[in-house]
Amino acid sequence: MKKTIIFNLFFFICSVTFSQTRHNYKFGTEYLYGTILKHNTHLENLVKKPVHGAKITVELQTMGEKPWHQYYHFPAVGLASAFLDLGNPDMLGYTFAVYPYINIPIIRTNYFIFNIKPGAGLSYVTQTFGDTNNGGNTDLNESNGAIGSHLNVYFSAGANIEISVGAGFSLIAEYNWNHISNGSILQPNSGINMLNGSVGVKYFPNYRNYQVPKKKEAENLPRKFTFEATVAGGVRELYYKDDKMYPIASLAFGIYRPFTNWYRMGLGLDAFYDGVYSYVNVPKKSGLYLRTYIDSDEFKNKIRAGISWQNELIIGRLTAGLHVGLYLYDPIKNLEPYAEAEKGKVNKPLIYSYNIEKEDGWLYTRVVGKYAVTEHFFASVALKTHLQKAEFIEWGLGCRF
Repeated sequence: MKKTIIFNLFFFICSVTFSQTRHNYKFGTEYLYGTILKHNTHLENLVKKPVHGAKITVELQTMGEKPWHQYYHFPAVGLASAFLDLGNPDMLGYTFAVYPYINIPIIRTNYFIFNIKPGAGLSYVTQTFGDTNNGGNTDLNESNGAIGSHLNVYFSAGANIEISVGAGFSLIAEYNWNHISNGSILQPNSGINMLNGSVGVKYFPNYRNYQVPKKKEAENLPRKFTFEATVAGGVRELYYKDDKMYPIASLAFGIYRPFTNWYRMGLGLDAFYDGVYSYVNVPKKSGLYLRTYIDSDEFKNKIRAGISWQNELIIGRLTAGLHVGLYLYDPIKNLEPYAEAEKGKVNKPLIYSYNIEKEDGWLYTRVVGKYAVTEHFFASVALKTHLQKAEFIEWGLGCRF
């Protein structure tokens, strides 16, 4: 299974290039050192020492065979594998991550390159809540309340510099934000956010025959409006002691317009179904999960709808970006926080101040990736969050016209 996943990730990277690019590959190795951000009480207790580890990369330099190579000033696409000691082996354990990335050059000279570097993939964490809760006899703050599953998504975003030192070798330095989470498929799932720096070396075997790609005239993307509709679904847990899975679904409509050859902006209408919002999930006076006060199982409580501002990068067949939304219909907002809603009806306006530790709030975000299978159909995956708290992962199909 792991070999299949790694092969598919590498095949995706190779599929965006042609034969000339495949000759221009680099190998790299780096030492990583960083810290885990303590964004909740679980992590205040869990984080003991700095994060450290190692990373190995293989990278392909694009040569302009496709128009998007020109638009992004001949970026490099790569596959990274990272091993991280999370600083508390007994509780947090170790992480192994595999993820594709793209190095987008901002400054490039013959001897110096400054890149921004986004990437996303999969990670395996050796210690989870189930491994550290002493057979159910310890609570979240005395066990690994941050990670509920061994297999998780892995996000990376940051910047790096590369300095050529001759004979195909170059020195590299990076600084990245990294995130590990399962998107609330399994609870508990507060996730891990890290800030990691790294230093290392790259080797370019074909440096003697390398010719710097030349800028060519590339046809501009048409600056016309496009429309998209996406249907997605998935599952998630609400509370780790429930031991239940609940269905989630979404329906999204968007209108987009490219403003450059590599960036488009859109406006979307989103509707969400979340099966966790049932009275059976939050029993009154249970003391187990008192966040949302629901005393009846009603369909209206499982529906939310909003409007979103959508920003996406265009990378050939792939579009990826961040959607920021505002709930227009949200019955849950008047059922949170639990203590206030239990006393009587809460009547909040469209926008209001809130504590994310006690309620979801009016703002939602989605990290989205879409891959065009044909001219009019695409596959999508998205992570929906309320600020730093993941709500669910959506797997979907869509059409574009």
